[in-house]
Amino acid sequence: MNTIDKTTARLLTELLAAYGIRRVVVSPGSRCAPLSALLSRDGRFSLQVVIDERTAAFVALGMSLSDRRPTALVCTSGTAVLNYAPALAEAYYRRVPLVAVSADRPFDAIDQRDSQTIRQAHALDAVVRRSVDIADDSSARYQRYARRVIGDALAEAVGDVPGPVHINMQFDVPLTPEADVAPLAAAGRIDLVRPGRTDFSGVIDSIAGSARILAVLGDMPFDLRMRRVLDRLAASGTVAFYAEAQSNAPASCRTAGRISSAESLPVPDVVLTAGGSLVSAGIKTFLRSHPCVRHISVGYDDCAVDTFGILDTVVQSSPADFFEALAASGKGSRDFVGEWNRATPRHEQDGSVCQTLQALVDALPDAVFHFSNGSSVRYAQRLDFGDGNRVESNRGCSGIEGSTSTAIGDAMASAPRTVVLVTGDMSAAYDVGALAVRDIPDTFRMVVLDNGGGDIFRAVATTRDLPEREQLFAVAPRLPLKALSEAYGFRYFDGDPDGFAACPSRAVLHLHVPQGDCLNVM
Repeated sequence: MNTIDKTTARLLTELLAAYGIRRVVVSPGSRCAPLSALLSRDGRFSLQVVIDERTAAFVALGMSLSDRRPTALVCTSGTAVLNYAPALAEAYYRRVPLVAVSADRPFDAIDQRDSQTIRQAHALDAVVRRSVDIADDSSARYQRYARRVIGDALAEAVGDVPGPVHINMQFDVPLTPEADVAPLAAAGRIDLVRPGRTDFSGVIDSIAGSARILAVLGDMPFDLRMRRVLDRLAASGTVAFYAEAQSNAPASCRTAGRISSAESLPVPDVVLTAGGSLVSAGIKTFLRSHPCVRHISVGYDDCAVDTFGILDTVVQSSPADFFEALAASGKGSRDFVGEWNRATPRHEQDGSVCQTLQALVDALPDAVFHFSNGSSVRYAQRLDFGDGNRVESNRGCSGIEGSTSTAIGDAMASAPRTVVLVTGDMSAAYDVGALAVRDIPDTFRMVVLDNGGGDIFRAVATTRDLPEREQLFAVAPRLPLKALSEAYGFRYFDGDPDGFAACPSRAVLHLHVPQGDCLNVM
């Protein structure tokens, strides 16, 4: 068979396919040329070329958010791989499967002042679940070893605790000629069986029958079974809920709203948590102030996550399985649910921003909504999302970088479904290079909340009273949005949400928000 004569690159190509990876985001480079060419010619992969590695990684993150299936990244040697770190950190804390593949020079070239060489192996260890370093060795013995350790990494990416992994590929003289080579002897997948745990009788029996139970739901993927289970649990009236928008919980669990006075909230006996990071500082402050509350964390994780300082039990299982068993038990207090609901009324969508965003949600009932961090994700907590809307936000690390790239990647993988990014002007400026990505689908839309920079810094206690606030924190960016939109082929709408919602092509909605409006959602 006439192909590129790089045995380890061929092996990795076969293993990526064997572990179900079909999407690859490639950034151009000579050291990764053998692998990029093999993936392109293979026929089993869909390749997206993104020049900037930082943007590429966030695009891949968005792709994997669309269906929670892994996306691979391929880059050249040197500092290119370091640009993956912010998106991989986000994926690590949100449990999103990504496979970062970096091409590297052989081990003996490192620290020898050879061009484009850094210490790449294990450079991303702090933000990946596993990293492996593969030498450029074509011996049969090494191929058996490489198959095993690459397989371990790929299995880790898609396991019970999914997340990013890093595969560093050493290539000596990367631009090798094609040759007639024999098929690989060791290229199959090694299956790993992880039996689930579904017997929750011990944990549920430990909860008193009339316990005051509060379920706090953070960032979770949109899952129909989980929504049905939560619907049944909410209908039982025995468990109170604090469900944030990015939890993708059904409307029956109520929106999180805003906790303005923790003193007025009824205190639960048991707090059940599922999902990732929470937006609300209020709910965290409230629960941290009650050390006698029992906290049961449900879900797969690397370690015990004691967000409130009161963790009692960790249940490593599917949250849907656990909540289904809890619903069947009938445990809980209807009186407490009534008290909680009266103390946390659904907030009215006061202010033009919330009303405009709610109108967009209503006009696009089957869209995916991405919210950047800062103000926009707090606006999200005030909205009522329909049964068909999926809600995403990069709350794994809560950074502002990559929000646009992530949403674009999701749009690429979710087409023909509409994906709407709601972002602030500072976040939009931070990731403006994402608009240059090729092949952005017409299904991608972008709402920019222009409030004169980081409006959240005008609201939070740490910065709102500083004399340097406007100079160093709430910095209004240079963002010629109309010119940028037209330059990159987007329809531009200045304060016209109706035209934006009805637009059949890529579009940007520029919403002018009064400075200080963020206080309405803090």
